[in-house]
Amino acid sequence: MSISTEQFPSADPGAPVFRPGAFKGREGLVRNMLRRLERGESLSLVGGPKLGKTSLLLHLAWQLNHAGPSAKSTRPSALYVDVADEGDWKRFHSRPPNPYTILLLDNCDRLVEGEARSLSDIDLLPGGSTVFAGGRAWREVVRGGDLPHTLKLIPLAVFLEKEAQQLFSPDLSTEQQTTVLTYAGTHPYIFKLFLTAFLSEGPNVRMEQIVRNLKLTLSSFFQDCVNQLREPLEHQVLTYVIEAEKPVNPREVARAVGLPTIKPVADTLCALGMVSRWIRDEEATLSAGSRLFNEWYWETVAS
Repeated sequence: MSISTEQFPSADPGAPVFRPGAFKGREGLVRNMLRRLERGESLSLVGGPKLGKTSLLLHLAWQLNHAGPSAKSTRPSALYVDVADEGDWKRFHSRPPNPYTILLLDNCDRLVEGEARSLSDIDLLPGGSTVFAGGRAWREVVRGGDLPHTLKLIPLAVFLEKEAQQLFSPDLSTEQQTTVLTYAGTHPYIFKLFLTAFLSEGPNVRMEQIVRNLKLTLSSFFQDCVNQLREPLEHQVLTYVIEAEKPVNPREVARAVGLPTIKPVADTLCALGMVSRWIRDEEATLSAGSRLFNEWYWETVAS
């Protein structure tokens, strides 16, 4: 088996999941966001660690700035700003004003967590659109409705299976693809690191070694995900879904934890990328699809 590693991620947790120009999956979401931005709307992109927020923003910037002469002539330009990066922050504040520039602001949790930045530091461009991207802290501010801006909430989730399949090498058999999906699930970062390791092993794949190595590689990332959980009920629901080892109806989970509904908790877990929610056979289901994460959680947190 062989594959170009250009489309695959660095194990560096600070690196984007995808590089600009090599974006995979979420094409429908990209088109939807571009349409909204071109209409002058402002958006809030929210999701858990390494779900692809930065990759999506960089891809939007690439689409708006480099997608070809015909597109460029009809689309506004875009400016990507990492709120957490001092250099980006200084360049942002020293830029000449341009009302036709779309702002793409990453790591917006820094604006609400008592860091050196704040919302008052954001000089929004008159008449322009802005995308604010962040994690749980930013999501809760947007959902609380306390912002001075009207934002359309765009929650990320794990890939649909058909999106993840776009990353498979044509050399992989159906059985091998199933193995990758079983161990990695469809979280973009976990999926891509597992697939890279799987392909690098060649024809004599040693699954136990891959799993052991990746649990070590991903342990800090997994811990970052778990650190996003703030309520015992969130752990309780996550543990139940992991233990089920199959898609479960949210009503079943609610009964198990003694509540009439778990929708707010399910929304949070899905936005963080720990649980997926799909309609199967006309029934809503929740599932924890990454065996790698599930085993790590059971060994490290739930035990």
